[in-house]
Amino acid sequence: LPNSDEVKKLSSNVMDIDEYIVDISKNEGLAEGLREIDGGVTVHHACHARAQNMGVKARDMLNLIPNAKIDVVERCAGHGGTFGVMKDTHDLAKKVGRPAARQIKTKNNKYMASDCPLAGKHLKQLEADTNISNDEAVHPIELIAKSYRL
Repeated sequence: LPNSDEVKKLSSNVMDIDEYIVDISKNEGLAEGLREIDGGVTVHHACHARAQNMGVKARDMLNLIPNAKIDVVERCAGHGGTFGVMKDTHDLAKKVGRPAARQIKTKNNKYMASDCPLAGKHLKQLEADTNISNDEAVHPIELIAKSYRL
């Protein structure tokens, strides 16, 4: 990243939503009303989130849901920005993502949540290797909303 004052100021004032919710829960507390959800969750810890070296904040956030069953898959989905949508590289992107999709399937949870919407959609495209349906591949914040019955 550029080493400018503007970039430093911006980066010190920006968080991923899951990191932000975890921070609020620790420092201020969350609104009451989180309830159990109707199934376990496999969290896909996306490559960009792993590169940030801040831990699995999506898992930490989802663990705020009462009695949540959370599993984590830390494998590349194969999407890689435009890599997964380009005609010349799409087949390779699917090949790279299949191991992650297979790990998701072995967890046998109702939901697959990825902190990267594109990676989640790409893993969903590998449905032959997974047990997730169209409405069950979500962003982790959607499960917090579900827990609040929003």
